[in-house]
Order: sequence, then C-alpha cells, then structure tokens
Amino acid sequence: MARQPNSLPTQPLSETQRDFLIRPFLIETDPQETHEQPHRHNFQEILWVRSGRGKHAIDGLELTIQPNTFYLIAKGQVHQLITGIDLDGLVIRFTDAFLPNFLSQEMGHYQTVLFNNVTINHTLPVPPNALPNFEALLGLLLAEFNSADGRANQEILRHLLTVLLIKLGKVQREVVSGGGTAVSPEAQLFHEFTLLLEEQYSQTHTVQDFAQMLNITPRQLSDITRQFVGRTAKHLIEERLMLEAKRLLTFTNLSVKEIAHRLGYKDPSHFSKIFKKKTKTTPQAYKTT
Repeated sequence: MARQPNSLPTQPLSETQRDFLIRPFLIETDPQETHEQPHRHNFQEILWVRSGRGKHAIDGLELTIQPNTFYLIAKGQVHQLITGIDLDGLVIRFTDAFLPNFLSQEMGHYQTVLFNNVTINHTLPVPPNALPNFEALLGLLLAEFNSADGRANQEILRHLLTVLLIKLGKVQREVVSGGGTAVSPEAQLFHEFTLLLEEQYSQTHTVQDFAQMLNITPRQLSDITRQFVGRTAKHLIEERLMLEAKRLLTFTNLSVKEIAHRLGYKDPSHFSKIFKKKTKTTPQAYKTT
C-alpha cells in the first residue's frame, strides 16, 4: 500500500459541484472507483447499493458490500472501494453547508446519529417494506439534480436530502437503540460533544475540559455518552485519538514521535503506553504490520 509522506490526500466534491452531488454507481462504467487508494473526503458520503457485491474499507475495517444497503462514510474517514462485481446503485455526496439552515438543530442531531468518527454504524440495510419509499425518494433526488440549475432547484435538493437523512436517522436509531425521534436536551448535548471531540481531540484529552466547554460536570457528560452509545466520555476521547493514530501509522510516513505530537501528546512515551494499552501492540509494531 502506497504511503503519503505527511498526510492522506483529501478529495473535494468536484470543481463544478461544490456542495452536493448524486450520480449512478455502476461499476462497469466507473472503473476509477475500483482499486482506488485510501483517501479522505471533505464531505459526507452515502453509498446506496441496489445490487451487486464487493468490498469496501472504512478506517481499515473491511466491509462486505450487500444489496439494498446504505453505506455511510463520514467526512474525514479513511476509505477505499477495494472490489466490486455488478454493483448498481447511487453515490450521494454533500457538504455540511448544503443543509437547510432552519433545520440546523434537528439536522445536527441526525448528523450525530449518522456521521461521526466515533459512534458511526457504517452499514444500514433497508427493510423490504421500506424499499419502495427509499427508491422513490432517491429517484426524486436524482431527477432534480439532473434538471436545470437554479435557486429553486438547489432548495428542492436541500429539502429532499433532509428527508433522506431523517429517514436514515430513523433506521439508524432503530438499529442502535430501538427507536425514539425527539431531540432531547441530552441528545443535543451528545451532539455538541461529538462536534467538540472532532474539533478538539488533538488539543483536549480530558473529560473535565470537554465537560467545562459544555457547562456540565464530567459525570453528567459520561452519563450522557453511556445513554447514547454505552461508553464513557473518556473511552470515546481515547477511541478517537487511537483511531487517528491508526490512520497516521497506516497511511503516512510520520514517525511515532511526530504522530504523538500531532495528536497532542507532549511525551511520545506516554502516547506509546496508551496505544499499547488500547491495542495490545506498540505503535511501531502496528506501523510495520
């Protein structure tokens, strides 16, 4: 696997579609999507696989591609489409800025459910009874995207995407916790924590500091994270740090010392100690495997 000297390449949407894109995913006519190098995106991505099979790696986790399934790739995650046979479906890509402003609080909740680097469930199989509704919605999105450009066109796309995310959020919550649609104060705090964690993980490593940013106690923060994902805030902070460490060890030529400093560890030996505790191997050994 080729390594980048300092960091992974980050791909933008495109020169012409800066905030939203939807297109058919046909492996026979889209060879550039196969055997691609690991990379990051600066947008959220949804793959809808209608039929076919293959393999797709997200943050080093190899997933078997199955029909009638959505695959979610969060902004910043390392991913790679490895193989595909007779794949048919759609690719949807969008930036955070594309979502409607008036739904920011609710959409923030759905983005927390669907797209984050810690708790994301990458695979969302669609129940058979829900397939017609999803296909109809995706058809509307694709038709509107391919129609004439204009302000109204963009607004329609935004709202159709909003409906899709809400429906996917419902499926995700049912998979994870058995339901519930209201955006509670605890859910809003959990959303704010995940955003802060994504922004601050390389500068802030303690539950106390994150809790202070949220104006709650460390115990309250851990109670909230346990409620939504069954893990303490400390566990999520360490998990996010180790995820980024694994990415940098696998996909860059940075030394262990450089990675430790990039992740905010002043003492590289402390980083190595935590990494070994969490992964049962040293950073150097992980890098060479």
